[in-house]
Amino acid sequence: MSIGEFAELTGLSLKALRLYDEQGLLKPASVDPWSRHRRYSAAQLGPALRLKALRAAGVPLADAPSFLDDPRTAAATLAGHRARLAAERERQDAALDTLDRLLGGEGDHEWQVVERHAERRHWAGVVLRVPGGENPTAEDVESADERANEGFAALWRALAEAGDAPVGPFWSTLRAVPGSDSEVEVVCCWPVARPPADGFSVPGWEVESGTVEATPELAVRWRFDDPVPVVDGATHPAVLALLVAAEERGLDVELTRLRQIGLLEQGESVGMEVALAVH
Repeated sequence: MSIGEFAELTGLSLKALRLYDEQGLLKPASVDPWSRHRRYSAAQLGPALRLKALRAAGVPLADAPSFLDDPRTAAATLAGHRARLAAERERQDAALDTLDRLLGGEGDHEWQVVERHAERRHWAGVVLRVPGGENPTAEDVESADERANEGFAALWRALAEAGDAPVGPFWSTLRAVPGSDSEVEVVCCWPVARPPADGFSVPGWEVESGTVEATPELAVRWRFDDPVPVVDGATHPAVLALLVAAEERGLDVELTRLRQIGLLEQGESVGMEVALAVH
């Protein structure tokens, strides 16, 4: 049968059939050597319908050979695709729920931004480089969080072994990586009673240390169990409220001056506090 007849029977477009021919997914039964007209056989209707169903289901063409060649790998590939679709639907449902809450006014929370005087403190930190990008995946975020937790734990152990155990809650700060438009560095810090000794190190980590001078600062805090809608991948609304408050005071906002401080209760992290030095 001609390519037009085959397209009519399968619902595949002529463009799609030519593409599948070029990619070796569904080659015509014969091609006229003079006119180059493609002809298909009835036996090819089954594979063509599977391709049509695959595309309707959103299965990438790269996975199509496993569906056409081997039923055993087809089942595994289909299961993986189902899982990806389920995760995407879950993400979309969560985003729709957040949007409903924002439109309903739940995002209009009155955050309490306080001005206080921060005491001078020494600190030690480990540096974590975080890949950038416009659309980080949930796996990327989870991996970065796990790596940061590993850094905080490794630094705490090293400081304790050096007789300079942390004397307060941990904090972190962000900074751009020189020469990169997308990567940032997170410095994971513990406050200490005295500067680390020369040669202090944490195996497997780049270590820095310094001193936060006494200065006025603005601060805002939130608990993890606060019923406030947060847009996935965006900065927490409490931080945005802090930046608005700083701007209203006529302050130049430098994000590198933000410190994200852990709120601890009985040794457990229950929330966060973000502070911005006022110079």
